[in-house]
Amino acid sequence: MRTLNKNILVFGIILLTILGCSQKDNIHKTKSKGTDPHKPMSWGHKQTVYVFADDNVWKYAKSHLIKTLERVRFTTENEKVFVVKRAPIDNLDNFYKFNNLIFFCDLESNDKVSTYIKEIMGSKVETEVKENLIGMYTKDNVWANDQFVLFILGSNEENLLKFNILQSHNIFDLFKEKLFDRINSQLYKTPVYSNDRFTAFPWTLKLPKKYILYKNDTANNFISFIARLRNKPDRYISVYFQKIPKKEFNRDWLRETRQNISWKYYDEDEFLDSDVRMEKFKLAGHQGWRLTGRWQNKKHSVGGAFQSFAIYDEVNGLAYLVDNSVYHPNGEKLEALYELEIISNTLKLKETNNQGD
Repeated sequence: MRTLNKNILVFGIILLTILGCSQKDNIHKTKSKGTDPHKPMSWGHKQTVYVFADDNVWKYAKSHLIKTLERVRFTTENEKVFVVKRAPIDNLDNFYKFNNLIFFCDLESNDKVSTYIKEIMGSKVETEVKENLIGMYTKDNVWANDQFVLFILGSNEENLLKFNILQSHNIFDLFKEKLFDRINSQLYKTPVYSNDRFTAFPWTLKLPKKYILYKNDTANNFISFIARLRNKPDRYISVYFQKIPKKEFNRDWLRETRQNISWKYYDEDEFLDSDVRMEKFKLAGHQGWRLTGRWQNKKHSVGGAFQSFAIYDEVNGLAYLVDNSVYHPNGEKLEALYELEIISNTLKLKETNNQGD
């Protein structure tokens, strides 16, 4: 208990400020994202989440939390979005600066984690949790900059465990949003192309200059860029548009168009129907579809992961395909796909044009 008591003294004032500012009926707290020059940067893998939970809570919460956060995205293999690891409260001083933390607290428990949270939380939070039976509180940059901490509380163990299950999608979305924030922040530390770079097209894109021109076929409404850095995945982002009636814009258009442009511009890349998944998806504020999976190239005996987005510009009658492709034979590809998705979401369609005829 000596280590635990020391941690309470060190971290208690901070968390009293965090958890003592609760407002009744406001379970999901807004986050303060300001950085503190006096705090260190958080460390650890951006997709690892460390969890502090008492033994009995962990026994029953573990499987649901892993199912929630360790969702699988198929690239060339099954890649987990997050990895969940339990952390010992007695060693809090070795973990409190990591990127992603979760604390579970049962108000009726006298076990170490719950006792720790109860000793440093404000009376307003305790009252709120008792009234609502549950509570979930988020906070950025608690002990380190670029850190995300989630507190999940229940008036008793049963309510806590039920809440963990009921909030599974919300918990995943919170951590994924933070992951995207981190990637976005790192991505746009570098200069981007001005809109003049895309004068020849009926769209613009917030594209970092580390992406250089790969293929340009303006006459056929296609352009592609590549980012290639040592020990990093090769990342391709391409935009293609076509003048078609809206009735011809559908899933088949996305599938067929992606096959055509990848074969033509990526030196005979292709995909099998069994290796891809189609789903409804909103890109840059436009509802459409996303095609995801893996590509292969028999000509060069290589392969990788891709995602293609299709949206329709009703004002100008243009169908768009925004394609993201990753090549990294010896490493994970998911973070690169997320980076490309962030860039793709900056696509802006110009109001009027006479192109694509």
